[in-house]
Amino acid sequence: MFNTSISGLNGAQKYLDTTSNNIANANSYGFKRSRAEFADLYCNSVFASTKTATGMGVTTTTVAQQFKQGSLSGDTGNNLDMAISGNGFFVLSDTQNDSQINAEGNRTYTRNGAFEINPDGYLVTAMGDYVQGYDIDDEGNVTNLDIASTHAIKIPSTTGAPKRTSRVEMSVNLPANAEALGPNSMAKFDHNDSSTYTNATSQTIHDSLGGTHTLTYYYLKDNVDAGTGETTWNVVTYVDGNPVDLADVGTDAKDKAVRFNVTDAGSSDVGKTYYGMQLKFGTDGKLKDDGMVPSAIFLSNANSNHTRPGSTQTLVAAMGGAVADDQDINIKLDFTQYGSSKFSVSNVTNDGYSTGVLDNVSVNDDGIILAAYSNGTTKAITKLAMANFQNPQGLIKIGDTQWMESINSGDVQPCEANTGMAGAIKGANLELSNVELATELVDLIIAQRTYQANSQALQTQNTAMDSIMNIR
Repeated sequence: MFNTSISGLNGAQKYLDTTSNNIANANSYGFKRSRAEFADLYCNSVFASTKTATGMGVTTTTVAQQFKQGSLSGDTGNNLDMAISGNGFFVLSDTQNDSQINAEGNRTYTRNGAFEINPDGYLVTAMGDYVQGYDIDDEGNVTNLDIASTHAIKIPSTTGAPKRTSRVEMSVNLPANAEALGPNSMAKFDHNDSSTYTNATSQTIHDSLGGTHTLTYYYLKDNVDAGTGETTWNVVTYVDGNPVDLADVGTDAKDKAVRFNVTDAGSSDVGKTYYGMQLKFGTDGKLKDDGMVPSAIFLSNANSNHTRPGSTQTLVAAMGGAVADDQDINIKLDFTQYGSSKFSVSNVTNDGYSTGVLDNVSVNDDGIILAAYSNGTTKAITKLAMANFQNPQGLIKIGDTQWMESINSGDVQPCEANTGMAGAIKGANLELSNVELATELVDLIIAQRTYQANSQALQTQNTAMDSIMNIR
């Protein structure tokens, strides 16, 4: 019958359409190929013999999506490119309004991780859909694993308010073989003359407004006791070229700064009084127990918990004023004195920072988005929301390499990257289409031949009908 061949033509056309669509999307990131599936049409009366029934043709049962993992592109050079290695989908919405998203439930899902930042600072797709994320705590843990709790991801362009320095650390080796400057070396100290001190080093600190300042340490090897071999070093501090006294932190001798006076007329610092550190090293190169404790050192300030009464050489004065006058900076220094090593500095830290400008955005395997700023800080912004489904083949295609939830797919299952059955996130990568062109070209030939064969069957039936009509 004609209807049998027509159903075959329709099936072949569907096969051609599906294969052509796969080929057309061979370069679409995150695309999943489809497969046309067919079944025979069969209708027979209960009174007829099934042994002689021929069937009524073919029907398309479904165009099934094949969610096989696509290859990863390798490093694209763009940290905002993201690929899922394993199961799961990125979650998207067409609006940044969280309440509207939850009210309308208009979330979609994709495997295409070619993301970018829009002019408002939101992470979006090339089509402008908003990538969704979960809120996280300070440890990077998701606070609410629920699709309804996802929100548009905004990357702050700055780190917000600066943080003033409250603690600095440094490990210093003072050279044991350095020439001693002689007893009372501070009397000739001149911070502008390197011959009057043994070594100097600096580190950056920040004020309450985020301003950057330079904290400098001057080290003077005073003398070596001929009898005990004990070595004495004097240390004074400057900020931005201005002297800053150390504050006493207790009544014990170890907790008190040492007073130094510059008396040499040849020094540009003549007449100045400093309160600094005096270190004593044994023959083992370590600090003596009866010396000053360099972990209990604070710079003096006007209204802080650590002041030096009557001192004008305060931290706020050295910074130039207009900043908080109660800033306390604890200087924790770890000293050694080894002759086998030169003067060296390591483990330099500063817990303050200025306001930073966004430098870079990246994502780790767990889906946590990290923003790096020009002030050296890195902030965990959010965690990419991921979703999975009991039957991904039941998802509804909506274009732009996106899908929607359906009854056949089952309810959406929120998940976290690299946890359970969910795949890992690969930054600076994209998932390529899972279309294999060689296979599709073979399918194209089969579909074409099937179409030709059904056309030939239709032509043959038409010829047979002509013969019957021409019987006289």
